[in-house]
Amino acid sequence: MRHLSAKLCLASSLMICAVPVLAQGNETPAENVAPDQVSPAQTPEATAPSDATIPSDEPAAAPEAAEDAAPAAAQSQTIGSDSVAQVVGTLSPLVEDVQVVGPWREGDRNGIWRAVMARDPADPAKSQFFIQQIAPSPTGAQITRSIKVDEVAALGGAVVGYTADEPAEGQEGSLTLFFEIVPLDGEIAETYELRVQPDGSYDFGFATN
Repeated sequence: MRHLSAKLCLASSLMICAVPVLAQGNETPAENVAPDQVSPAQTPEATAPSDATIPSDEPAAAPEAAEDAAPAAAQSQTIGSDSVAQVVGTLSPLVEDVQVVGPWREGDRNGIWRAVMARDPADPAKSQFFIQQIAPSPTGAQITRSIKVDEVAALGGAVVGYTADEPAEGQEGSLTLFFEIVPLDGEIAETYELRVQPDGSYDFGFATN
């Protein structure tokens, strides 16, 4: 019986010692585990964005409105500037001079006189001269009358310049211009006088004073 008990104790000791060995033989080393074999518990969780990175709808609304308003104001200014630039850009290169030379009045109507000098397309050596009456209108201003002074072109000389004279008392609505014109066959400028009435009639000739 003593020998049998000793054998049983020895066998039990051998079995207990073998269990850890078998357990160690079945474990897979951590460094040899393939990436796709990592258990869900070992997979790192995605970090949630912090509150500072989450866009807020209400605070962003005010800056966006301010940014939209500024381009709108700049656009309206640009449109106005482009309209003026378009008018100037369509001005004929034959137009040599444009001047506002004085006020006019006829009854209860009034406005300004504008002088326009341009080259004749058929004969660029000759200058055509126009006097225009411009009056206020609901849209700003309008040309009410355009008068062509044929005598300037008939002279055929070079218009050196022209100036407006103060109207005489009682004739504040009329216009008087003095021209300096060099004739085709001369070298010295001659002075001519143009008198224009508010009704569109005019006189042109050598200056008397």
